[in-house]
Amino acid sequence: MFRQKLTKRAVAVFLVTGMLLTGCSSGEGPVFDAAQIAKYENLGSVSGESHNTEKLKDDNYAFSDTVSYSYEVSMIDGLLTQKVSKEITARQNKTSGEWEVFSDKLTACEVDATKLPGSSWKCGSASSEDLALLFGDKFTSGDTGALYIRFLKKMGLFSFNLTNAKNTSDERFFETVGTNVKLVFAGASGNVEGKASVIGGSVTNSGELKLDLETDSGTVNLNFGADVLPIQEREYDEATGNEVAAAKVYMDTLPVFDLKTTSLKSDGEWKTECGLKEGNLSPSLKWDPVDGATKYAVVMIDITTTRWLYWYTVVDKTDLAEGEFTDPAVYSGPYPAGTHTYEIHVIALKSEPKAGTFKVDARSGDIQSFFDYVNTASDGSVGNVLAYGTIKAPYTSPELYYGYR
Repeated sequence: MFRQKLTKRAVAVFLVTGMLLTGCSSGEGPVFDAAQIAKYENLGSVSGESHNTEKLKDDNYAFSDTVSYSYEVSMIDGLLTQKVSKEITARQNKTSGEWEVFSDKLTACEVDATKLPGSSWKCGSASSEDLALLFGDKFTSGDTGALYIRFLKKMGLFSFNLTNAKNTSDERFFETVGTNVKLVFAGASGNVEGKASVIGGSVTNSGELKLDLETDSGTVNLNFGADVLPIQEREYDEATGNEVAAAKVYMDTLPVFDLKTTSLKSDGEWKTECGLKEGNLSPSLKWDPVDGATKYAVVMIDITTTRWLYWYTVVDKTDLAEGEFTDPAVYSGPYPAGTHTYEIHVIALKSEPKAGTFKVDARSGDIQSFFDYVNTASDGSVGNVLAYGTIKAPYTSPELYYGYR
């Protein structure tokens, strides 16, 4: 039976978002409250707290409380977030008044990995054995250098099996589908390239991401956030021999401004009226002027599956009213069945971008392609992009529009 006193909980460092909520309880007596849960988990706060208390007929314990709650963890400098839901049972000691945890059950785990696609990483500590498994005969034994990893634009799914026998209270394992990476070993004798599939891995309470990379030669487990660290895309390009073109925008080096909207519901989703069949009202947007900017490109894409383009326009103001754009050639609201996440970027430009059109309500490139395009001004000069703001939220279609696409 699992049993652990609060004072003996191992310390882990978390960056946690969310407000400390007052819980509701059923039954009578004291509860294992949010502050005690946060202390038990070594967190700043927990949310969604609910209790079921029971008075015990026991020589040692006065009350039992089964409590459900959740918490969020920001991982690897915000590249991933992890939401964990748990149910624990604690008992209050009659003598000391302290609560002791008797059971600890994981009920759900979700990882937001939408920032991983296109990210670049560096590992300077990969062993010769691991490199041989990753690159096969192309790797020269004894060569020294660094391993560079880049996630491809299309990201697979993290599928957790909560009954996995390997799961612990501190580490949760998953499988992935369709997650591919490009590999480059920049060694003393030259660069070696390869590719791998991510077949599984785990996330830890301390914010580490462990991934199993599979190639034709074998499988290697690497610790992202510890042994493998994120780097800027320009560093990746320079180290791996990619062209560093003046027209290319390195988004991770740009200033980011705050983008606001009033077009979100209380649950954090885009308003129903923003949908194509529900009003087709473009979301409101507001931001502070960017020094040196005369134009702003607005781009909205579906980042859940297909990189579908829903909104593209260039404006010269910093306050867009809800429903200001209703022309389907400029704004086509969400309509796919189910829940998808839609991301809006507002890109601050020195001047009008080069002439060209983007077809709305059609498959588009990733957001990087839009940045690169508007980085060339109408006069042919490059370096047109100054900064950007971004906001994303889900939208759930109220109906299944089988007759529309």
